[in-house]
Amino acid sequence: MTTLNLNIAAILLSRNAKENSPIDLSMLYLLLALVSFFLVVLLFVFLRRRVVQLFRLWYILLVHGQYSFEFLCFFKDNNLRSPINGCIKDEISQHLLVFFRRIKNSVDFSTETPIDYGDVPFMTTTKSLFKIKGKPDCMKVGIFGDTRFIVAGYNETLQGLKIKSFYFLVSGKFVMGEFMFADLHNVKPENLITTLSKKYLKNIPVANDVFYIMDAQGNQLNYEHNGFAISIKYLYCGDQQTNELLGRLASGENLVGNNQVSQGHDELLDRF
Repeated sequence: MTTLNLNIAAILLSRNAKENSPIDLSMLYLLLALVSFFLVVLLFVFLRRRVVQLFRLWYILLVHGQYSFEFLCFFKDNNLRSPINGCIKDEISQHLLVFFRRIKNSVDFSTETPIDYGDVPFMTTTKSLFKIKGKPDCMKVGIFGDTRFIVAGYNETLQGLKIKSFYFLVSGKFVMGEFMFADLHNVKPENLITTLSKKYLKNIPVANDVFYIMDAQGNQLNYEHNGFAISIKYLYCGDQQTNELLGRLASGENLVGNNQVSQGHDELLDRF
């Protein structure tokens, strides 16, 4: 009789344990859900700024694209490293202002030949520039008052010589181009000057390291050899609004291998 009672008690206890098991698992799941929710909320509180930034960056990419002013400004404004290399180390204005603040010991020439910059017409829009030249190798942006400045750069090769070609856009329009020759070991300055003189000055000898050329429309060219690099800049002066803006900027107004360029100048003439 005693053995029978013990078996019955064991069966009842086993049934109670089975009946209570689902309740315990439900409580465990609920507890895990609450802890997970708490961790997510805690993570969002500490990383909400990054989360907002990610959503904003996603929106900019979707609406404006990777090579837009808005995209580059996002990294600049948030002190983040941009995935696109910067074109120039100094300020954009320093490149533009050489036409408004003449470099010392420079000389001036006039030309009957229209000054242009390769195969990209002045006043070309940013979108059209990318269609002509493709994706840029580097970019930099700046702002002056309400005016946006963009520099798009390309690594190019001219007669086996590596050069950098920059396109300066003001308010989304291409107004200045610049060729930069940084590797002076493979450059003969006299050949560059000879090519420019042949195209614009009817082969007039030029001995200066810095000079300006102006065409009949007022467009200008600046050649500068500062001992470290050679720069040839081309400025379009046919847009009155841009001229006034750059004039205010110049006034300081505060607004809210062994390959040498020595053979044949045909390719240089086409580019210069």
